[in-house]
Amino acid sequence: YVLRSGIPWRMLPTELGYGSGVTCWRRLREWQRRGVWRKLHQLMLERLAAADKIDWTRASLDSRAGREKGGRDIGPNPTDKGKPGSKHHLLVDREGVPLAAALTAANVHDSR
Repeated sequence: YVLRSGIPWRMLPTELGYGSGVTCWRRLREWQRRGVWRKLHQLMLERLAAADKIDWTRASLDSRAGREKGGRDIGPNPTDKGKPGSKHHLLVDREGVPLAAALTAANVHDSR
């Protein structure tokens, strides 16, 4: 809900039944650290491939650059006066199935 709506974690409505927003944020951070999302994505791709549900005839790559204040994947953003930033890259198949995602410095070209 927070990732979709963009509200701060501390404002997560308790009536949704998720519990404390701060606790949810900690769990999300821990799952990321442990590679849970990467493992789930890999499992999803394996199951889709086994069911022949990935359309390899065409793929699409796009990215979104944004300002970042910390982290290792930061570089001068050529579209924002050289301010520090990162770029999120996403590769999908013909039907929009996410095949790969990457985070790079803002000055890394999509082709890489």
